[in-house]
Amino acid sequence: MNVKDISTSIFEDIIITNLTGFITLADVNTWFISFERTCYSFIKQGKKYKLLVNRKGYTPEHFSVQKLWKDNFFTNNILENTIAVAFLLEDGDILIHLEQSNTKDNVMFSSNYDQLINWLTKYK
Repeated sequence: MNVKDISTSIFEDIIITNLTGFITLADVNTWFISFERTCYSFIKQGKKYKLLVNRKGYTPEHFSVQKLWKDNFFTNNILENTIAVAFLLEDGDILIHLEQSNTKDNVMFSSNYDQLINWLTKYK
């Protein structure tokens, strides 16, 4: 069974945010408060950051959970201050589709945490 993790932390210039396990609307709201606060700690200093978005093992309670996550995550102010974004996802059709359809050089999708951290650390 997947353990719920809705935490956000900082590693150098990388914000690591986790939204994994069985997730409800309340979880997304709680997660977003911490995520947004962490992003704004960089923005207020005029610094840009890299994001590692861990959604490996993410199970939304209802389709509205996914919609709320997208609406919160894709706010312009947060993403316009992002240097690069890496998404950690489960192996499968969604990951394959995202990898094949991705046209942005500052976005990466993978099921391998170490690969994503390495890519983000080296990304300029």
